[in-house]
Amino acid sequence: MLGVVGFVGDVVPGLEVLSLLKLLFLFWLWPLAAILVGLGKDVVGLDDESAAPEPRDWIEMEMGTVAQLAFLFGVVLSVVNPPMARQDISQLLGSVVAIARHRGSLPGPETFDQEVDYRLPVDGSWTVVNGSPIKEWSHSWFPATQRYAYDFVITDEEGRTRPAGTDECVANYYCYDEPVLAPADGVVVTVRDGDPELGRGGGYSHPFKRSVTGNTVTISHAEGEYSCLAHLVPGSLSVAPGDRVERGQPVGRCGHSGNSSEPHLHFQLQDHPTFEFATGLPIRFDDVVSESPSVDVAADAGWDDPSAAGWRGESGLNGDGSGLNAVGDGGDGERDGDVTVSAGDGDTPETGRSQYVHVGQRVTHAPTADADEPEEGVEVADRQDGAAHRTDDGASTPSVPGVGRVVALGRVAAGLAIGGYVVLLGGIVGSSVSTVALGLAAITGLALAYLLGRWVVDDGDGRVPSISSVAGVVLAGAVVGTVAAGNLLPGTTAFVLGGALFLLGTLLYVGVWEYGRRRVFRDAVSTARGIA
Repeated sequence: MLGVVGFVGDVVPGLEVLSLLKLLFLFWLWPLAAILVGLGKDVVGLDDESAAPEPRDWIEMEMGTVAQLAFLFGVVLSVVNPPMARQDISQLLGSVVAIARHRGSLPGPETFDQEVDYRLPVDGSWTVVNGSPIKEWSHSWFPATQRYAYDFVITDEEGRTRPAGTDECVANYYCYDEPVLAPADGVVVTVRDGDPELGRGGGYSHPFKRSVTGNTVTISHAEGEYSCLAHLVPGSLSVAPGDRVERGQPVGRCGHSGNSSEPHLHFQLQDHPTFEFATGLPIRFDDVVSESPSVDVAADAGWDDPSAAGWRGESGLNGDGSGLNAVGDGGDGERDGDVTVSAGDGDTPETGRSQYVHVGQRVTHAPTADADEPEEGVEVADRQDGAAHRTDDGASTPSVPGVGRVVALGRVAAGLAIGGYVVLLGGIVGSSVSTVALGLAAITGLALAYLLGRWVVDDGDGRVPSISSVAGVVLAGAVVGTVAAGNLLPGTTAFVLGGALFLLGTLLYVGVWEYGRRRVFRDAVSTARGIA
């Protein structure tokens, strides 16, 4: 963000020295440098075959030269893709906001006690390819929103994510189109659907994706605890903002939308309803059977689970990583009347209630006999009095008032920021405010035509969630057009005007969601938990 300050030196006399900050834009080239260095090592054979084993060594995900170049191409495109760029910049700003919100100390396993019991958001056996509460094996320690996130896939016994000999069509991946479940009771606060999905994996993602997370469901479970389930199949989302959901209820299907190299589920627990401005929270899962076919990162790092000593009266991972001991079990791995825990040696399954999972593990949801899970073949809406219901045309009737209004206003604000970024890009290439206004009008017209085409193709039955975002872009265009037509701000460049609109849209976005977080969602979750 300091690179943006460098442009101040171009417009403010006496501050020309700030132009040097533009060099910080070279930071965005670090993925290119890392990829090129890695490819160079492959070419000259400098890979260290004797390197220490890693937890992902047993997993084959086809991230070869072509896949890395495909990823690089996506990084370059994201810079000139306004919706993606808005999210990327907002994640950086959001990390600063998160640090301020937590007064300089972000939540961690040592300080955060989750209020809700969570299950894995999937059924069956899945593999953790990214994520751990241990910093060295974190999904992404920065930005803060993804600090404790997880990426899940399904692998076979050989660690492949698709059968040997098959191509990279998304349908060949084991996890593709598998049900994704609500990890706990809650209220849906945001749903993003309709993002495009490329038909192949292998490092490729859709060149015109509109969101880092792709098709996403965000659920509020308690004050300050939201789950985010991302990269879902377009059109598979079965919930809407305001819907009440139960633990284990299907909400969508695992896909390849958004910033995805191959089909997988991105899951995280966060303290804020927005992905960009949230702080990631460490999460313990109930009823998990886990095994580490390669390196057990907790044992290898000598990591002591801060909550092993009876988190909320449940079991935890021993400090030496050898297994799970329940409080007061005498150290023999068994707890009277609750759960049997096996002492692990790296490839022995560990079971128990409330445990962290780590990269490289194969994990399975194994509910106990008294676990509160939806009954097979019974619709949740039929089991829960007052739950959201479906109309004959498949639309969802929100059962919690106010949620939809917050979502719509948030998208208008995001659209305003997107429009501002387009104007900013125009200023970088030297376009005048008038030219940028015309270009923004053309882009808005194309977006509206696209949405209208979708509506016609869907026979008027499909939801068009992007219309609010387009309204925000229209608002940005109206501001720029008014300034240009009336010459209201003589001497103001398109870059400065675009930057101001981007910041205004971002501030409004934060304000709308703060209102939702403090007023609407808090009451909604309290009501939902009272009904359950």
